[in-house]
Amino acid sequence: MRDGEKMPIEIEEVIRRSEQGSTQPYICRGLNGKIFYVKGKGAGFASLLKEWIAGGLALRAGLQIAPFSLVHVPKALYEAGRRSNLADLGYGVLFGSEHVVNSSELSIVNSDAVRVQTKRDIAAFDWWVKNGDRTLTESGGNPNILWSEPSEEPFIIDHNLAFDDGVTLNSLLESHIFALQLEEICEKPELQRHYRDKFEYAVEAIDDILGDIPQRWHYADDAETVKVNFSTKSISTVLERHRSEDFWK
Repeated sequence: MRDGEKMPIEIEEVIRRSEQGSTQPYICRGLNGKIFYVKGKGAGFASLLKEWIAGGLALRAGLQIAPFSLVHVPKALYEAGRRSNLADLGYGVLFGSEHVVNSSELSIVNSDAVRVQTKRDIAAFDWWVKNGDRTLTESGGNPNILWSEPSEEPFIIDHNLAFDDGVTLNSLLESHIFALQLEEICEKPELQRHYRDKFEYAVEAIDDILGDIPQRWHYADDAETVKVNFSTKSISTVLERHRSEDFWK
């Protein structure tokens, strides 16, 4: 982290491991009393990199995302449970997504309550960062969106599969939960200009976002000798696509 940045939130208790999500994060309590879904060693440090970068860009772009932060898992806490259920957690500075109180996974029923503008924002953002992991139909899916009952607002989560070269505009138009809104953007130049400006503003923060990433996350091993299979140098190629006239085609 850069000098002057906030310290990671200390984790004092690991409550249990979540049964939901492909990475099955650990549900932990921080010294600040808040509950976090913590991803670490088992999720893979490339996933943590993607979570942090996409999350930072989402905030900058004005999307409602579940609060997230760097968290610190003490080595002693990890060692105490390593032989049982903490093997995939690891220790040190990890990624924590804060629990959104009184929320549940977005369903087909309450997806209709999401504002059209919000649907556009989410769909456009996912195309920008190449995130294909937001699906939902009457048959099921994986929306990676929480719905807050008290505020009747959605919170996006889980961007560990962002920056996927296999994601195309066509694939999102076929599978994204808000494909109809994405199609609308593709048909309206005024909406395209709106998101071009929004993404230009967001990408101005990329150096700060990258600068806050812990050095450890760039390596697959504790000795920091083997690089993870994800280079932050490739990020600019993905994020500059919106400047092309073919971006929405």
